[in-house]
Amino acid sequence: MNNIGGKELRVGALIALGFLIVFGAFFAVGGQQGLFTRKHALRAQFTNVEGLTAGAAVRLGGVKVGSVEKIGFTFNGDEKHVVIEMAINASSFDRIRKDSMAKLGSQGLLGDRTIDITVGSPNQPTIKPGDNIPTVESSGLGDLISKGGSALDDLRETSRNAKEISWKINRGSGTLAQVLNDPRLYTNLDSLLNMWTDITLKINRGEGTLAKLVNDSELYDNLSGSLAEIRTFLANVNNGQGSLGKLAQSDSAYIHMDSLLTSLNTTLAMINGGQGTMGQLVANKDLYNKMNATVESLDALIIDIKKNPKKYVKISLF
Repeated sequence: MNNIGGKELRVGALIALGFLIVFGAFFAVGGQQGLFTRKHALRAQFTNVEGLTAGAAVRLGGVKVGSVEKIGFTFNGDEKHVVIEMAINASSFDRIRKDSMAKLGSQGLLGDRTIDITVGSPNQPTIKPGDNIPTVESSGLGDLISKGGSALDDLRETSRNAKEISWKINRGSGTLAQVLNDPRLYTNLDSLLNMWTDITLKINRGEGTLAKLVNDSELYDNLSGSLAEIRTFLANVNNGQGSLGKLAQSDSAYIHMDSLLTSLNTTLAMINGGQGTMGQLVANKDLYNKMNATVESLDALIIDIKKNPKKYVKISLF
């Protein structure tokens, strides 16, 4: 009997230990998954969930705060959406505000699908349990693969064009091929570099006009002194010193100049109007004709005096 009782006791102890291990693992898993954490319901609607399944993680700002409880269809009039019901930890629920947005995400490029929620602004009101959170439709995996295929096609086309260009260059076709394959270009470039080296050496040795311009400190001193004198001269002009400074700064010079120009304009207007002697000389044709006739008579008189001087000049000694 004692042996039987001891055996039963050992079996009972093993069974109890097994239950303790099972319950410990259950509590550990429950603590990790939040099974005994108070949760709030939250809903979201998408046109396409792209392989999302129940039990998928719900992340708030990248941190897991819940899971997807149920996925189903809804028909509201003409609208057809997939409704996602989520369970969110109560401790994180107050960070979901009216301006928070939900979108489909993934763990890695080709990992399990998730629901990603943005953290709301502190000044926005909190969303209520059971409400629908606004959603953002993301590009599907098919679209990404399609875009990747287009990029691959572009890369293939670029590679083909590069191969064709390389083939033409190797054959010597085109300007680029001539630049790369023509040895004269290298020869000319080498000659140019040699000439530049010679010029540089001459400049460093002080040979030639350019070397003097570069190396002669006296030229720099003269140029610096000239610039200093020009600055002084301009400063004196700005301060009104000297004749040029007075012309630049004094209003009286401008007034006198303006008055002179006004008088000149008046005089020219009078001349053009035939007023005064100068005006008569310019505008009176009769006066011009008389002066012309007088000049012609005077010319005729001079000619006649030259021909017949005795007619006009008589010399008598007694």
